[in-house]
Amino acid sequence: MTFTSDFSSSGSNAADVIINGDVFRMDGMIYQGNDSRIFSAHSLQSGGDSAFVIKCLTCPKDGDVWRMAMREIEAGNLLRRCPYVVPLRGYSVVADRNQAEYQLFLLFDRLQCLDNMEISDTRVVLEICRDICRALAFMRKKGLMHGDVKPRNIYSDGEKWLLGDLGSVCVAGEVPQYGSEGYLSPEAARGESCDIRADLYSLGITVYKLLSGGRLPFCDLPCAEMSDSDVYLAIRRRLSGEEIPPLPGVNCQVNNLLRKLCRFRREDRFKKPSDAAEFVQKLLLASF
Repeated sequence: MTFTSDFSSSGSNAADVIINGDVFRMDGMIYQGNDSRIFSAHSLQSGGDSAFVIKCLTCPKDGDVWRMAMREIEAGNLLRRCPYVVPLRGYSVVADRNQAEYQLFLLFDRLQCLDNMEISDTRVVLEICRDICRALAFMRKKGLMHGDVKPRNIYSDGEKWLLGDLGSVCVAGEVPQYGSEGYLSPEAARGESCDIRADLYSLGITVYKLLSGGRLPFCDLPCAEMSDSDVYLAIRRRLSGEEIPPLPGVNCQVNNLLRKLCRFRREDRFKKPSDAAEFVQKLLLASF
């Protein structure tokens, strides 16, 4: 996949940015990451009822942050027809006078992030799993994989669940460059080439954590209540090949789903995300 860098210029006001010919006002920062800042924003053209977020990255051209932004833009364009992927509404860039650094602005609808929600209802968790499988099925048809499926990258628009934060997207068969250790598949953790089944594994760990009250497999407590070293040991057990333990009090078919998503060997997992989505939908119709 070739990532392009065809940008238009933006406005000069530090609090305003022009995207798609509209002026957006950044109202306040709502999240600060290692490489980006997320601002709430509204359209001055549409008025105060509009709700957006703008991801702002400041970086030199051709560095890692620039490449990740190009990846997110290209992936957003390729996946724009998928209703289960957070849509990229537009983007813009501003260069400093010497063109040594650039500010990149990516525009999205303001959605609810799963990582900020407390969800334990089995039916809702299964709906999350089904919808993200549908997003992954679309990505598979495009020859892509997400590379970093986890609660922080899943969003709700009030009707369905969407997969977002596409800076980690890569071509199926490549070695993913990004990912979060607690959710990595064994092959991704080993630095091997991966396909969409690695994303299904990460989704399985996400579902497990939601249904267990915040615990990863082999953790006796929610991760936030454990030391980093104990969480690391639990992750090592999973990545060394131990089958994830069933969740007590959870429907046996749901535990079967988790085991199938999280098989150590990728050949033993669901072959396609659409197969997993169909399995989950049957669970929803039969039991919930």
